[in-house]
Amino acid sequence: MGGVQVSIDRIVVEFTDVYWDFFNSFQLRLREYLNANLRLKEKGFKYHLHVRDRGHYLHISYQLTFVPKSRKNTLRIECHPDSLVHFYSWLKPIKDYAREILFIRCDVAFDIPLPISELFTLSLTGRNMHTWQGTHYSNKKHQRQVAGYSRVYDKKRQLIQRYGKVIEGELTRFEIVYVPDEKIPLEAIVQFPPKFNRLYLCTHLTHPEHLKPKQRERVYGMMSGELQQKDVTGYYRRQIVKEMRTQRTLDFDKLASEQWEEAITIPCATLSGMINKVA
Repeated sequence: MGGVQVSIDRIVVEFTDVYWDFFNSFQLRLREYLNANLRLKEKGFKYHLHVRDRGHYLHISYQLTFVPKSRKNTLRIECHPDSLVHFYSWLKPIKDYAREILFIRCDVAFDIPLPISELFTLSLTGRNMHTWQGTHYSNKKHQRQVAGYSRVYDKKRQLIQRYGKVIEGELTRFEIVYVPDEKIPLEAIVQFPPKFNRLYLCTHLTHPEHLKPKQRERVYGMMSGELQQKDVTGYYRRQIVKEMRTQRTLDFDKLASEQWEEAITIPCATLSGMINKVA
C-alpha cells in the first residue's frame, strides 16, 4: 500500500525529580501569563494545568497521588509535537531542572491516500472494532490511553469540517496508541519504532468478488458500521483475514521503521536536545 505517511499526533513525556518549589512558581507564571486552568484530582496526578495559546495546547500533570510526600515529584506533559516548539521557552526550564526525560506514549498516525469506504480494518487481538459517526474505534472511550487503542476516520472530511481546509485526493487516518513495555529515555526512543502488525489488519479492498458471499456480507457490514467485530464469529474472521492478506495490505511495522526517526525528531530535539541512534 503506497504513499502512506507516518507521523505523531500526540505525545506524552515525563520529567523525573522536579522540585515542588520550581513547579509552584512555574504554575503561577503559567496561570498569570497564559491564563492556564489549574485543577486538582484525587487519583492519578494531583495537579493538572491546561494551556491553550494561538491554536496550540499543552497539558501538564504533577505529583502522583499514591507516592509518599516528597519535595521532588514527577511532572508529565501531553501535547502535539508542533506545540513543543510553540511552548519551548516554557518547557526548557523543566528540562534543565529534571533528572530524566522519559517517553511514555504517543499516538502514531498512518495517513493513507485512499477513501475510508475502500479500507477494511480488523483487530487481530480480540479488541472489538465498532463504528460511531463514521469513525472506527477499538474498545471504549475510557481506554483512550491504553496501548493499542485505535481509531480510523476520514481525515479529508475532518480537515474540511474542523479547519475549512480542502485537500486534493482522498485521505484516511489510522491512529494507534503506542506505549512501550518500559519507559524509555526520550533521546533513545528512535531505536524503538512501534510494531502494530500483530494488532491490526488494514486492507485496500480492491477485489471483493474474491470473497465468498457470506464473507463479503460480513466484510461490508463491518466496513459500513452495521456490524461490530464481535458480531462476526471467529470462524468467519479467520477466513476473512486469510483472504484479505492476498490483497493490498498495510505493513504497519515496515512503514513505522522507515519513517520513525523523522516522526520523532521534533520531540527529541526540542526536549532532550539529542537523538541517540546507538542501541
